[in-house]
Amino acid sequence: MALPALTLLGREPAERLRRALLVALLLAGVLVFATIDRADPDLWGHVRYGQDVLASWHLPATATYTYTAASQPWINHENLSEIAFAFVADHAGGTGLAVLKTLLALGLLALMMASARRQGAGIATTSVAVLLVTFATAPGWSFRPQVFTYAFFAVQVFVLDRVFGDGRTKPSETRLLWLLPPLFTLWANTHGGFVAGLGVLGVYLGCRGLERLHADGRAGLRPAALYGAVALACAGATLVNPYGLELLVWLVRDLVPPRPEIFEWRALSASDTVFPLFVAISALTGTAWLGTRQWRDRARTALLIATAWQSVTHVRHLPFFAIAAGFWLPAHLEPLLDRMRAILGRRQGTRAAGSGWAATAVWVADLGLVVLVALHARAPLVDRSVYPVNAFRYMAKRHLTGKVVMHFDWAQYAIAAFGDDAPVAFDGRLRTCYPQDVADAYFDFLVGDHLIPRWRAGDSPPFDAARMLHLGDPDLVVVARHFTHSVEVMEAHPEWALLYQDAIAQLWGRRDRYDDPARADYVPPARRWITQVSHSGSVPWPALPPRRLDAGAARGTLADVRAGTGSG
Repeated sequence: MALPALTLLGREPAERLRRALLVALLLAGVLVFATIDRADPDLWGHVRYGQDVLASWHLPATATYTYTAASQPWINHENLSEIAFAFVADHAGGTGLAVLKTLLALGLLALMMASARRQGAGIATTSVAVLLVTFATAPGWSFRPQVFTYAFFAVQVFVLDRVFGDGRTKPSETRLLWLLPPLFTLWANTHGGFVAGLGVLGVYLGCRGLERLHADGRAGLRPAALYGAVALACAGATLVNPYGLELLVWLVRDLVPPRPEIFEWRALSASDTVFPLFVAISALTGTAWLGTRQWRDRARTALLIATAWQSVTHVRHLPFFAIAAGFWLPAHLEPLLDRMRAILGRRQGTRAAGSGWAATAVWVADLGLVVLVALHARAPLVDRSVYPVNAFRYMAKRHLTGKVVMHFDWAQYAIAAFGDDAPVAFDGRLRTCYPQDVADAYFDFLVGDHLIPRWRAGDSPPFDAARMLHLGDPDLVVVARHFTHSVEVMEAHPEWALLYQDAIAQLWGRRDRYDDPARADYVPPARRWITQVSHSGSVPWPALPPRRLDAGAARGTLADVRAGTGSG
């Protein structure tokens, strides 16, 4: 009896060290996600739309805060995530949003690591998977509803791996598949990415059904029918949303036309920063598939091929491929690593001697990582060199409101800052709220017909860079100076007067309204601010200017603007 007892005593420090290392790995991955702390251009809109629902307790049927598409039907595929963002922002501010985003990342990595451990993967192979998933997913892990899609996709893959981990599941395990329909109901009300999840599920369960039919003949009909029933139940569960079948019809119709103007919807290319990660994941996956002597899982292979193809088609889908590979790689890389150890003559395992002290040291490091994660889980930061913080303060101080052609990436910031006082021509909701002819008019103005890849509808009016300036008779135009085409368009039209300029933004107003001394809206030259001043640093989200202006605030001096005073 003494020998087994000594063996257990010897293994305990090594097990403590292994657990400490796994916790360190988890926290290090979460820390990477937590450091993504820059405000996303659409965050302001997501929170505002959710706040509107919480205030009115009904969903708007038509587009809000816009003058070019006020009667356009609005099918919002992100209602639940926006309500969640609004609730958290109202009760815990920007820090609460950061904590929510960090917890979702923690859940994703924890599920992946739990799956790896259940399949017998070691620390080395688990670390490889965690690192690949972290760095492939982190660029898109911003304050956006798509973080829910990535988290839900991880839950889906975890359930499938739990049920089919050995390729031949026991009948009792299939009960876990019925967790997927309620997941898809939640997913369909949170983000449109559920369509990708539903497609992957259909491919996966279809392969499983064919496997059972091939292996068991008629006896495989029952499990194959069960898999089909689960897939149909998941598809039906997505209809439990405020729009019913109309949501799916709209999504399919919306996804058909390309959108090359938006970077993350472009095809993956060798010049993309995430391209090396795609190559690394593909190479490791191919190596594991070709080199392992274990059973090759056809369903997992089909899932990986499908997500890899989607990654090549659209950059934004790379996290799906990374997450799927992250669940699959560790167990299949482990035999290859064992073979390498055998060739090199290295022993597996960790020596008991010194493991206790090493475990203690790693646990101390884990506490340090917890502190770092807590410090980085902070409110989103609004970069003053990226967003027009001072330009918006100038608009608020001068009470410059009205219909505004706002730079695309700033439009939802403007919606949060000015609301119905300054409805926008176009914003990041794209075809969710705007007809294609409005989108074409805006991108004609922003980039012309040759600066970046474009897609225009066949029935749109002919190219006209200035059509946006006449559509709906806007009062103001705010352009980003690094989009030189829009700046050149404004400079070529004398009916617009430059009211404000700094290093990143220009604010133009209709000359007959803001340059006429007889008008109440007249902005005298002495109160215009035309400079090349660069603004540096960041301010905490939401960085909103004051909305209610009294006479004294409206007469604020240029020194106030230069000093950057005001809320935010």
